Amino acid sequence: MSSSSGKNNIKISGRFAVFLAVALAVIAFLTVMIIIVSKKDAPAPGPTEGPVIITSPTAEITPTADVATPTEEPTPTLAPTEIPTEVPTPTPTEVPTPEPTPEPTPTEAPPTTAHPTPPRVVDGNTSANPAYEGKRLVALTFDDGPQAGSTEYMLDVLKKHNAKATFFVVGNQMAYEPNGVLTTRAAAEGHQIGNHSYSHPNFGKLTDEQIIEQRDKNNALIMKLTGKPATVFRVPGGQRSAHMRSLLAMPIAQWDIDPLDWQFFTTEHITKYAKQNGMSYDEAESRLIDMILFEGVYTTLDGEYIFSPPVAGEMKHGSILLFHDIYPASAKAVDRLLTYLEETYGNFVYLTFDEFILSENEAIIPGTIYYNLWRTTPSS
Repeated sequence: MSSSSGKNNIKISGRFAVFLAVALAVIAFLTVMIIIVSKKDAPAPGPTEGPVIITSPTAEITPTADVATPTEEPTPTLAPTEIPTEVPTPTPTEVPTPEPTPEPTPTEAPPTTAHPTPPRVVDGNTSANPAYEGKRLVALTFDDGPQAGSTEYMLDVLKKHNAKATFFVVGNQMAYEPNGVLTTRAAAEGHQIGNHSYSHPNFGKLTDEQIIEQRDKNNALIMKLTGKPATVFRVPGGQRSAHMRSLLAMPIAQWDIDPLDWQFFTTEHITKYAKQNGMSYDEAESRLIDMILFEGVYTTLDGEYIFSPPVAGEMKHGSILLFHDIYPASAKAVDRLLTYLEETYGNFVYLTFDEFILSENEAIIPGTIYYNLWRTTPSS
């Protein structure tokens, strides 16, 4: 019994040993696996800035030469302000399409051709305008002023005869006092002030720029003295080229009756005539006025010997009469002429240039030359 029992104990011990060995092996295997897994999950150690050497307060720090500098730079951690934030795409704001600004209605330019409609009656003996029925309309025009003394005299004569006229003034004449006051007075008394250039040069010798300057400088002075713009121009010397007219761009007043007062009514000529004929100055002046108005005179003009017919015989409906208000004799001649026409005919009416032209025509055309009420040189 004892031998059988001992064998059984040995068998049991052997089995137990095998079981224990297997269990230990399994435990060892599991332990190894746990360690491996733990190492894989552990974070990688960060780089160090070098060895830390702890010394005593009195010890000298000697840098270690063989401390290796890490070759791989760590990836910098973004600061909070550097963290990219997804910016939402802005929704485009719809911009309203602006409504187009309406174009201004263009102002109709004044006609630049001949009269848009024919005059009422050409070369009539009296006005065809119902407002002047049976009247003979004349434009009295005076050049080269104003001139103290003689212009005052002319204004007094016109007031005496209830006549209106157009004064073609020169700018540098108005610059002297009291001449400028006379222009203001003329405008205030209902006369028209026309432009006769600023300094009365020979327009045929001026550049385009100088012609425009002569026009504009005098226009500005006329506006300053009268408060009204000049609406008509008279070229010094009566020059009238097409190019000059296009530059001026204003209606141009010529004339059909020229008494030649600029030749016969100067102080020098009257004095010379008085001496030649044994007369006083006043007698010579009166005699020359009668010759110009009622007899006619022979004279040399532009190199030709001509006869200038008597002014009174030339006066008719539609005439433009040229005088100069810088001579006292001219004012006396106008007084004598208007007195004669009143006593002889009694139906002459004297208008400003604009009123005169518009009495028979529908418009006054810039660039057009007017020799009388109907005879013109068209602007184009």
